[in-house]
Amino acid sequence: MSNRQPRLSPVDPAPRVAPEGRVAPATLAAPVARTRLAKRGAFATRVAFAVSAVLLCATAAAQVSYRLGGLLTTEFGVAVDGTIPVAAAGLTLKLDGEVGAGLFPDAVFVAELYAGYDAAAAERFEVGLGRAYATVYLGPVDLSVGNQVVAWGSTDAVNPVDVVNPRDLSNPVADPADQRRATPLLRATVHAQQGVSVDMVVVPVFVPSTLPGERWQSAAELPTLPPGTAIVGVLAPSETAPAFEFGNMQFGVRATLDLDLGGGADVSAVAYRGFRHLPTTSAELVPTETPGAFLLQPRLAYDRITVLGGDFSAVLGAYVVRGEAAYTFSDDPDGTDPAVGNDAFAAVLGAETKLAGGPFVTLQGAYQRTAADAGGAAHESFSTVLAATFDPDNRTGLDVAWLHEWTDGSGAVRPSFTYTFADGLTGTASATVLYGKGGSTYGAWRDNTQFRLGLAYAF
Repeated sequence: MSNRQPRLSPVDPAPRVAPEGRVAPATLAAPVARTRLAKRGAFATRVAFAVSAVLLCATAAAQVSYRLGGLLTTEFGVAVDGTIPVAAAGLTLKLDGEVGAGLFPDAVFVAELYAGYDAAAAERFEVGLGRAYATVYLGPVDLSVGNQVVAWGSTDAVNPVDVVNPRDLSNPVADPADQRRATPLLRATVHAQQGVSVDMVVVPVFVPSTLPGERWQSAAELPTLPPGTAIVGVLAPSETAPAFEFGNMQFGVRATLDLDLGGGADVSAVAYRGFRHLPTTSAELVPTETPGAFLLQPRLAYDRITVLGGDFSAVLGAYVVRGEAAYTFSDDPDGTDPAVGNDAFAAVLGAETKLAGGPFVTLQGAYQRTAADAGGAAHESFSTVLAATFDPDNRTGLDVAWLHEWTDGSGAVRPSFTYTFADGLTGTASATVLYGKGGSTYGAWRDNTQFRLGLAYAF
């Protein structure tokens, strides 16, 4: 129902940290993030590639049509403090096609391989598998297996029910649609009668989100110690991630009903059982041989959660109204275990419309609440996102998005300009301006205010 929209992703307003050892999650997680992602990402890639290869070989005898294309990109950026946040070039190759000789295909397949180099990144070279899956059409059932992206929900900036895929948060205020990471999974979509569809997923391999880069990490907050004691060092973070076993399989279902209301409407219910893709961080003191001297041991764990929620969208005249809400149940409902994250609730409501002769405008408001630790106070936030997209001609695109966090007065503004030089060749100039008091949600990132130039060639 909506066109492309510039969006910013509000961050988790309440980092889940142990009260007795408050340490910023991104700070402690960074030393282990690259190792964890390399191991789990490589394993997930092998699983997805193997499954997709088997399905494609099984249909080799049928009539197959395919297309080979790709995207070549380059991007350079500079921050207000003079540092270079990105100096990258990348290549994505995409193979997609159909199997079958009839009017409608019996199956489709997609495979994406990407390689990139970023001179400003800690690990400069990156090679990996993007989406790589096959879908077989079995009457009213669409069965997909492989490395996939599943987008649940109706809203843009905050998506409480969009829980299937991990995120790439290396740039935490990037477009949320670009942050989803493909994950090996089995998906079955059943198209029933009376406008009912049921989307079911099983995710056998846990893949965590990519944590923000160093420039986005806050300083560690050390625990308060009794007189005569001191922290003399920080140990390497200890991570506990869900193992690849049957009991750790993640699964979910989304049931959607199309309604004959106004210009069209739909409503969905979602249930999901799995793990948070961001770690809960806690810390404990480890005594040394010297009396009164302690080492700080950070610990990272991924909470098992159950998510129940729903979303809707409706066309009302010239407007599209969207809403979404979900409650996340953790294994520590009373907030007594500092190593387990607390329950959380999020709700979003918004509307969008095309102004006559002007831009396409979207306004959404999001309320988020994280339950309190035992004896503490809950954390609440309310943010709004106002976005506008205007295409004055076939070559030019003007976008702007403004995110404001009303509880602390911080926010971000991201204008961008795109121009198509020739068929497939597009240039982009964009800026991200972060504001707010020091220590606020976005004010803590003011040094990351930056300007970027990019060029992309699709073939």
